[in-house]
Amino acid sequence: MLRTILIPLDGSTLAARALPFALDLARRTGGAVHLIRSHVSIAISAASAEGTLLSSEMLAVDDSLRKRAADDTTGTAKHLADEWGLPVFAHAEDGSAGAAITAVADRVGADLIVMTTHGEGGFTPGWLGSVTDHVIRHSHRPVVALPEHDAHGGAPIAPRSILLTLDGSARSERILPAASELALALGARVELIRVISPYIPGDVASTLTAESPDPFGIDTVSARAKEALDVVAERLRKLGLEVTATLRVHLSPTRALLDHIRATDPDCVAIASQGRGFSRLFLGSVADKLVRSAGRPVLVLRPSDA
Repeated sequence: MLRTILIPLDGSTLAARALPFALDLARRTGGAVHLIRSHVSIAISAASAEGTLLSSEMLAVDDSLRKRAADDTTGTAKHLADEWGLPVFAHAEDGSAGAAITAVADRVGADLIVMTTHGEGGFTPGWLGSVTDHVIRHSHRPVVALPEHDAHGGAPIAPRSILLTLDGSARSERILPAASELALALGARVELIRVISPYIPGDVASTLTAESPDPFGIDTVSARAKEALDVVAERLRKLGLEVTATLRVHLSPTRALLDHIRATDPDCVAIASQGRGFSRLFLGSVADKLVRSAGRPVLVLRPSDA
């Protein structure tokens, strides 16, 4: 169950948008919430004949900012605990936000990290916030990335439908436990989707004129993919979930998924990053595009062997 939920904060209203979703989920699962806020020391120094020295004034300012951030996080935790009737814990850390979040997530055994795609740094269309990007790429724990601007005009987030994307690889199915637990907690229905990209040979003209009812072999591949998708769907139904399965054929999996999202309007999307064919050094291109462009919460997991 998703009982230990970590929420990164930075003092901004953008980051705080993750609170209602995470707190509601924790209340549904009977879990606890951990708030994490990191402080990066001021790197202002003064030169002297003896070398570079931090001024006493800047050290005092730095201590004041650190204390203010810690006190604010502790105060927020107490307020939320009283308001929601949940255990809420505060963690004030030093160092870069991304590293602090992944470290605390491991320390508390977080089942889920809930954070907005942008925080204090603001919103740049088409780009992930650097902290969110770091956490998704370096943590092996499920992350719900909430968009700064969502498709429902900022209405309270209470997903009742989840679009769960698979690509036929075992690695892509690593998202199934977290996605199914989220769906069960929220009472959400699940739609499984897989996109088949046809192989286009170099000599297309010869292939098309060959005496074959299915020159690209799509019918065979699609039939096998649909059978595999139906097996997964049945596994999830046995957990008590309402599940449908969709198979699409498209030259661009990313475009097909975004078109399907616009057409069906799911409340949440789930995907494992770095599925079939993705580089181990970067966030998978399909997952990256969905987090940036879906306009709704995306549950993403970087498998531990990626």
